[in-house]
Amino acid sequence: MSKHLTTQDLEMVDDVYGAMMTDAPTSHRLIIWSLAAMGVCFLLWAYFSELDQVTTGMGKVIPSSQIQVIQSLDGGIMQEMYVKEGMMVTKGQALMRIDDTRFRSDYEQQAQEVYSLQANVVRLSSELSSITITSMSVDWREQVKITPRPLQFSGELIKEEPALIQRQSNEYTGRLDSLINQLEILARQIQQKQQESKELASKIDTLSRSYQLVSRELELTKPLADKGIVPEVELIKVERVVNDIRGELASLRLLRPKLKASQDEAILKRREAVLNFAADARTQLNELQTKLSRMNEAQVGAQDKVDKAEIKSPVNGTIKTIHINTLGGVVQPGIDIIEIVPSEDQLLIETKILPKDIAFLHPGLPAVVKVTAYDFTRYGGLNGVVEHISADTTQDEEGNSFYLVRVRTDLSSLTKNDGTKMPIIPGMLTSVDVITGQRSVLEYILNPILRAKDTALRER
Repeated sequence: MSKHLTTQDLEMVDDVYGAMMTDAPTSHRLIIWSLAAMGVCFLLWAYFSELDQVTTGMGKVIPSSQIQVIQSLDGGIMQEMYVKEGMMVTKGQALMRIDDTRFRSDYEQQAQEVYSLQANVVRLSSELSSITITSMSVDWREQVKITPRPLQFSGELIKEEPALIQRQSNEYTGRLDSLINQLEILARQIQQKQQESKELASKIDTLSRSYQLVSRELELTKPLADKGIVPEVELIKVERVVNDIRGELASLRLLRPKLKASQDEAILKRREAVLNFAADARTQLNELQTKLSRMNEAQVGAQDKVDKAEIKSPVNGTIKTIHINTLGGVVQPGIDIIEIVPSEDQLLIETKILPKDIAFLHPGLPAVVKVTAYDFTRYGGLNGVVEHISADTTQDEEGNSFYLVRVRTDLSSLTKNDGTKMPIIPGMLTSVDVITGQRSVLEYILNPILRAKDTALRER
């Protein structure tokens, strides 16, 4: 053993330790070095390893939102009740049904009126699109045209109201035919005026030529009468004929503007007939569209009454109280029917924390919630976050003081290994571990020693 120790090594130790080292067997030194290494490793592990600092409190699950009171806005006669007290329900699940006979009757009546308005709107729109009115500068035949357009009813309207469609189609055809007939009568009147104008022009032309001839005859007869070759009576006859033709020609020329005015009036009447028809159709269309808009809104309300005859749960939760159970009984509008305790996707845990443990708690700290009804080693717990800490302590019936701390969980149920959910309902007791920080193992070991040091050698 001594052959491994140099003279310098021995000079650096005292006599006793040097003697021990020179005489100690190798196995003993290995044990000492191993223990020393283990001690160093333990100290390093204790220094770097950290454990959670936990504040624990007992609490219970409370509703995360207010109890939902189910009412009926319109009331009626209870027809069916689908749930019982204590039963768990999901959002949208049917709870009860109110007789919807009155509501459905009102809805059907409004639906019929809406269909009628829609059909009339389609007909009037087609009537307006079938009419073409152009400028008055063109030929009177082109100023107005009637070209019937096909009626474009919706598929729903055709399916639901074939009789109404047929009536509207007949009315559409009848109204346009009546307008076309009226225009045809006015067109014939215009053509008659045009024919009269042509006849008048022909008469004027004939009389004008006759007047020219008679005037020439008068010019030739007058010199002869002056010389006595022709009797004066003949001259007077010719003058009378000239005068008669001149008067008749003047009368016919006066008829021309009157006949033209009469023809223009007939053209305007034809145009006015179409304008009046279009104006009447447009007025009716505007009124019906306004009424249809109001009826559509009213129908939404009627449909809402029909839909709400079946009362559904607004939240996931548990039926707490059913106030009305009598089938066939009258449900007054606005009265409480059912109360539901919500069970949302998150739970709210109210836990009691002792004043000595409250110092390091603040909102936002992570927490683990253990439900006492389920074995933590089998089902685990729920992760959550501290949401609220009461501003002051509260005392229970025994006089114990505590702070109320609320923790909101990430989930609302525990899950078994096979995926089965274990429900958690309000009122279940819990144990809550709030993680306030982390400390090393070494701090946990030294803490009692340091505390003893601070309190040592004191009487009080």
